[in-house]
Amino acid sequence: MKGTILLNYDENFRQVEEEERNKFLRDLLDQMGVPIEDLWEDGKSLSVEQRIKLREILPHFNVQIVDDSDGHVIVYVDKEKVGEFFKSSYKLRQDLSQLDPKKRLFTEMEINFWSIFEE
Repeated sequence: MKGTILLNYDENFRQVEEEERNKFLRDLLDQMGVPIEDLWEDGKSLSVEQRIKLREILPHFNVQIVDDSDGHVIVYVDKEKVGEFFKSSYKLRQDLSQLDPKKRLFTEMEINFWSIFEE
């Protein structure tokens, strides 16, 4: 599934990208029946303790999450790929209808992900 999010030019792109990636992972794990309700709050990143608990839970469901530090995440169950969140791309845009020059620039963040539950 592809989507576009419009961001103010001065907005923290990495934080929004992390929130979208977390939402993808949380929804995917929830659909697979992994018990994360008490562990993961909506829209929030996991603390170190919560990450440790999640890493203890995932092997019981044969789930492996491969996360490169560049924003690309692949989720496997029994060595079969079940979901993927691709690195986001950004485009700087200009809205000439805005009178204030500080408000003319904005960014389009394109997200792309898929899971077996969407097909």
